Amino acid sequence: MTETKNIDIWTNRIKAIRELLPEATTFMEKSGVPKISDSLALSVSMLWVDAAGKDQLIFTALNDIQKHFLTENEFDDIETVRGVEPFMSEDDLSSSFYCLWTLVWDGFKGISIKLSTTSSGYSPVMSIKCHSEGSEIVLLAVDDDKIFLKCLGDCFLAETSLIL
Repeated sequence: MTETKNIDIWTNRIKAIRELLPEATTFMEKSGVPKISDSLALSVSMLWVDAAGKDQLIFTALNDIQKHFLTENEFDDIETVRGVEPFMSEDDLSSSFYCLWTLVWDGFKGISIKLSTTSSGYSPVMSIKCHSEGSEIVLLAVDDDKIFLKCLGDCFLAETSLIL
C-alpha cells in the first residue's frame, strides 16, 4: 500500500508538470523572457505545481488572519499573481519566476507570500514580506508548514504591531 502511495505522489506530480509545459512556454513568450528552453519551461511548470500545492495552506492562513484579526471593511480580497522579473546573478541578467499571494488591509499594510525560482534551474524559495515595515522572511524549508505558519504569524505581528 505504501509503495503504491509513494509511486502515486511522484507520478501524479510528473503528470501535472507535463500538462503545464505548453502553458509555461506560452507564458514565457508573452512575458518576453529572452532565452526560452525546454528546461526553463520545466522549471516554471514545477513552480506552478508546487504553488498549487501551497494554495490551500496559504489561503487558509490568510483567511484566518482576515477572520480573526481584521474587520471586513479593512481588507481587500487575497490577490494571486504568476509573474517573471529580471534577476541579476553575479554579472549575468536572468529571470526569476514567481507565484505571489497578497493580502492588503488599511490601504497600505499587508503581507505577500512569494514562491520563486530562477532561470538557472529549479530551486524553489519561499518568502513572506511585510508591506509597511518592509521586512522579508526567507524560508529555507519550503515544505515545512509549521515553520511557514510561525513566520507568517511573526510577519503579521510585525506588520500590525498587534499585541495579543
